[in-house]
Amino acid sequence: MRRTMMQATLIAGSLALGLGWAGAASAQQVIVDPQQIAQCLCLEQTLAQRGSEMNARRAAYDQRTAELDQLDQRIARDRSMVNEGDPVQVARFRDMIDQRDRIAADLDRGIIGDLQVAVGRYNETVAQHRGLCGNRFYEQNILERVRMTLVCPRG
Repeated sequence: MRRTMMQATLIAGSLALGLGWAGAASAQQVIVDPQQIAQCLCLEQTLAQRGSEMNARRAAYDQRTAELDQLDQRIARDRSMVNEGDPVQVARFRDMIDQRDRIAADLDRGIIGDLQVAVGRYNETVAQHRGLCGNRFYEQNILERVRMTLVCPRG
């Protein structure tokens, strides 16, 4: 359930970017306002940053989920082999279950939320870019002048 929800959220983010830039070649609108070109270029930088952040959060999520899956498999495999009369084996098995519970709590407590926030910020930036810059080209001479002096706010 958790993975399905996250996959749907991430697919939505990826689709938002694709839909935002799809069809750009078909429209012939040209942006000539230097301030708007600068805003668009800064939004593109922010998109790249937020995309990297989203990918890093996704990698953390994938890593923790893989660890959880491995522990679940190991617990299922080892459960029937634990000698309940051997306190050492029982303690090892309980440690494994405790480790699994810590990883699951880590996912629920922070990693999933961090990923959802990153996807939300990315999608928000995609929507801003689409609204301001989507389906448009930049006037080449103005674009080059803007690039030479471009300073973007940290986002």
